[in-house]
Amino acid sequence: MNRLTAPRHAGVRARQGFTLAELLVALMVFAVGALAMMATSVNVMTLISSSKNRDLAATAAEARFERMRSQPCSSHTTDSTTSGGVTVTWQTVSLARTDDVTVRVRFVSNHKQQTKTYRTFLPC
Repeated sequence: MNRLTAPRHAGVRARQGFTLAELLVALMVFAVGALAMMATSVNVMTLISSSKNRDLAATAAEARFERMRSQPCSSHTTDSTTSGGVTVTWQTVSLARTDDVTVRVRFVSNHKQQTKTYRTFLPC
């Protein structure tokens, strides 16, 4: 009569843990993944900071346009101001029935000085 199960002493021993090589490979994979996540987080923080500074610049330009819209055309002048690390310079050119207003905003983004230019026409 044949047995359907193999004898218990077939020469294959049971593994009770991991080998040193398996542990080193797993540690390397984990280290590479952790370093990649750290590099990505640094890039994300730089992008967030840059986006915040661009938003401050756009907000400063919009505030300048709104102040000029609330004033009569005769009081529109060319000037500049600095607030919170953002330098806002505006120039007004009087036309027939409108004023051409150009606002240049200088700010620091990604450790570099950047300038954004915004332009609008204000009816008089």
